[in-house]
Amino acid sequence: MIQKFAMTSVEKETIAETRSANERPATEVVDILLVDDESRNLDVLDSILASPELRLVRAQSPEDALLAVVHYEFACMVLDIQMPNMSGLELARLIKTRKRNQHVPIIFLTAYFLEEKDILEGYGAGAVDYLTKPINPQILKSKVGGFVDLFQKTHALATANNSLENEIKQRKAAEEALRMANLQLEQRVEERTADLSQSEQRYRQLVHSLPAAVYTTDAEGHVTLFNEAAATLWGRRPEIGKDLWCGSYKIFNPDGSDLPLDECPMAVTLKTGQAVREREIVIERPDGTRRNILPYPEPIFDTSGKIVGAVNMLLDITDRNLAQLIAQRFAAIVESSDDAIIGKDINGFINTWNHGAERTFQYAADEIIGKHITTLIPPARHDEEEEILGKIRRGESVKHYETVRQRKDGNLINVSLTISPIKDASGKIIGASKIARDITERKRSEKQQKVLYELVATVNRASSLPEVCDAALDAIFQCQNADRASILLCDSEGVMRFTTWRGLSEDYRRAAEGHSPWNCDDPAPQPVFINDVRQAKLDEHLQSVIESEGIGALAFIPIAYENHLLGKFMIYFNAPHDFTVDEIRPAQTIASQIAFAIERQHVLQKLKQARDEALAASRAKDDFLATLSHELRTPLNPVLLIASDAEHNHDLSPRTRTDFNTIRKNIELEARLIDDLLDLTRVTRGKIILEKNSLEVHQILEDAVAHVIDEMNQKQISLKIDFKAEQHTVFADAVRLQQIFWNLLKNAVKFTPNGGQITIETAASENKLSVKIIDTGIGMTADEISHIFTAFSQGNHAGDNNGHRFGGLGLGLAISQKLAEFHSGKILAASEGRDKGSTFTIELPLAQPVEKDKNELDSPPDLSPDFPARTNGIRVLLVEDHEPTRTALTQLLMRRSYKVVTAGSIAEARVVAAGQNFNLIVSDIGLPDGNGYDLMAELQKNGAVKGIALTGYGMEQDVTRSREAGFVAHLTKPISIQSLETALNAVNNSEAA
Repeated sequence: MIQKFAMTSVEKETIAETRSANERPATEVVDILLVDDESRNLDVLDSILASPELRLVRAQSPEDALLAVVHYEFACMVLDIQMPNMSGLELARLIKTRKRNQHVPIIFLTAYFLEEKDILEGYGAGAVDYLTKPINPQILKSKVGGFVDLFQKTHALATANNSLENEIKQRKAAEEALRMANLQLEQRVEERTADLSQSEQRYRQLVHSLPAAVYTTDAEGHVTLFNEAAATLWGRRPEIGKDLWCGSYKIFNPDGSDLPLDECPMAVTLKTGQAVREREIVIERPDGTRRNILPYPEPIFDTSGKIVGAVNMLLDITDRNLAQLIAQRFAAIVESSDDAIIGKDINGFINTWNHGAERTFQYAADEIIGKHITTLIPPARHDEEEEILGKIRRGESVKHYETVRQRKDGNLINVSLTISPIKDASGKIIGASKIARDITERKRSEKQQKVLYELVATVNRASSLPEVCDAALDAIFQCQNADRASILLCDSEGVMRFTTWRGLSEDYRRAAEGHSPWNCDDPAPQPVFINDVRQAKLDEHLQSVIESEGIGALAFIPIAYENHLLGKFMIYFNAPHDFTVDEIRPAQTIASQIAFAIERQHVLQKLKQARDEALAASRAKDDFLATLSHELRTPLNPVLLIASDAEHNHDLSPRTRTDFNTIRKNIELEARLIDDLLDLTRVTRGKIILEKNSLEVHQILEDAVAHVIDEMNQKQISLKIDFKAEQHTVFADAVRLQQIFWNLLKNAVKFTPNGGQITIETAASENKLSVKIIDTGIGMTADEISHIFTAFSQGNHAGDNNGHRFGGLGLGLAISQKLAEFHSGKILAASEGRDKGSTFTIELPLAQPVEKDKNELDSPPDLSPDFPARTNGIRVLLVEDHEPTRTALTQLLMRRSYKVVTAGSIAEARVVAAGQNFNLIVSDIGLPDGNGYDLMAELQKNGAVKGIALTGYGMEQDVTRSREAGFVAHLTKPISIQSLETALNAVNNSEAA
């Protein structure tokens, strides 16, 4: 019987069916709850457990399962651990919060090995067992069947006890009522001389007040009086003076045959004048229901001894008969149960013993009945019995108590005990019933699972294969009683070699190595079991070696991964041994873990190799970019130096200075493109190092505007600044923050036509600073906005007929967005469309305000004016291998009154430095015979000397290395003469200070 629980679609029908099921006798069907989010898994469970005696209630979600336990009383629950939204463990806890479900056994199903803490947590949630998918149908049926039997027995026992108690109460009530009736009747006979009318009235009142069904007849059998209890029992009210013998609708014998009214017990009493006892009849009510009755008719005589009528009391024994039937069935169940069901008195002496107890403990009933229960308890655990008897005497029950007991042969077994008190009719505790279930196999299985889980954990954390192999041998010895074990793995030539072993001699290992029941290319090797070496057909020499080693039985378990044979796992017994499924299964699991560990080591080795190759490729890429940067920058350096100097040389004509200005701008643009390429690489790989400080954003914006104001003036672009943010302090890197603003302003100027306008706005709210740069330029389409921050993306205008009329590589916005994200901020782009301008919004978190010392607030800012320092007499060693750059720098420095000595290599620099003293070193980093870092460090050993690094290497690590070598400034080629002058002035001013 299969019930799919789905309240969402058929709620009313399910509830109606549930109520109907609850009204059926407990022995008819038993409810089992199946919970799995996969319907196919539920179908498998249905097919395994299908039985007319079982109703399988299916639930595909935790909600359906919780709804089912409200309407059904389950003998057992089978729960899948892995489910969406709520795990099986969580569902079990929720189910156990309901009192009615606290003792319902739960079997968990899982396709994965669990951590030990998960297993303990599962048992804490109410689990009695774990089954691993795919499920063994016989094991599942056996376990569920056991819980069903236990459920039926428990219910039957409770019903029988209740019925027996009710019967005893009813019998006592009936006897008391009869006794009272007899007393009253005797008193009435003695007082017959009293007023007859008063006696009649009292008699009637007495009859009507009795709780038992009582009625009277005259001598001819006509009903003369009946009470309400009789009318209720008959289901009708007979006519006084008309109905004969009894008020029953119909009367039958206990075997179901008709009983004529004139042969009923009342008729017999009236005819014979004798009371009738212990003659059971069955009456039928008008509604068709039948009741089993014991009548107690008594004749009534007058003073002369003449029979004048009879009184009859009817005792309803229907429930007693049912209780007897249940008790008989229960006794049959007890005798046929696989569990040991034992009865003992309050002092612990055994008085009942079923066949299950004989099978479990090996004692026959006549051997054990009358002996104390401690006969089954190991001496070290005798205190347990005193504790259990104490609870029984207090009326408490003991449920699912796991302990150890002793069989007749002296062997110990693990058992789960459920013990309940037995009471007599008065409610006094007179003994206890004990159900003992042998859980030795379950305990062994649990131990195996724990060992295997620990092996899996070792495999996952092990750093070497020998560690895994040692753990595998430990696992097999814990899982079974093997005498020896070994692991052999295939070498590069396919020969199986001993890797790890226990209990094997060197001679045996040497002789057995290389032998295998499978070929190396066997895609599906199967285990081989030799139960008795003496009867096995082996190579004569190998068999002799095995027998000489004292091996009586052995098993070959292949270690294979994805149809590839890796080795074998060997188990040895000193005597002949019949291998069982319970021994084979864990051995195969261990072999699979060894295979997994081997493959894992291979994968880790490949990953390490791939990682090393990736790191090498990354380093090669970094070296290539650095070299590319150096090679691209170096030729530009002399051109920029000369052009930047010439555009400010008033000895030249305005036209010439304008030409040099154009050259300078284009060189700087080329340098900017190189910087963008390097920045993109650093940003995307997270190699940007930020030096964050508290910065005033308005000041950074003004500095960024200063860099583009000349271009804005040339295009006659008006600038509107609206700084509305009262709080505009952020924690950021000044250089990178200015780079963000400069890129966005540069873009705004580039894409805004002559005569346009650029607006800069700031606002602060909710700990966030917002900076908007708004232009009236060419605007953007929705498609352009969607990828505007993608590297090398330049928008659809790049493909117009104008081609690359705006220039650039499309890297500035991509770099700026990444830099904003590094500051926990972001950049948003918006536009109403082509030729409608663009708005870029930079959002940054505001820095938390910090109280400053009053003296700090009053002190003026540290301004370092850029003024020319004294240069006369300053000796400069210029080390540069690029001849055009060396020549240009020499001329420009000498024009500024520096005394310059040049060198084209480190060797030349050493020779020059050995004979002269210098105030300043200006050195390239990449030199033919070494690098400027080492040169600077070497020269500083001979005395304090300042240095300026002048190089095409501009990566972050290059700047850091320059500082560590002793350079006070790092200038990245190409440089303008103004940048060089600023560095020189800073160095000279620091010396003067």
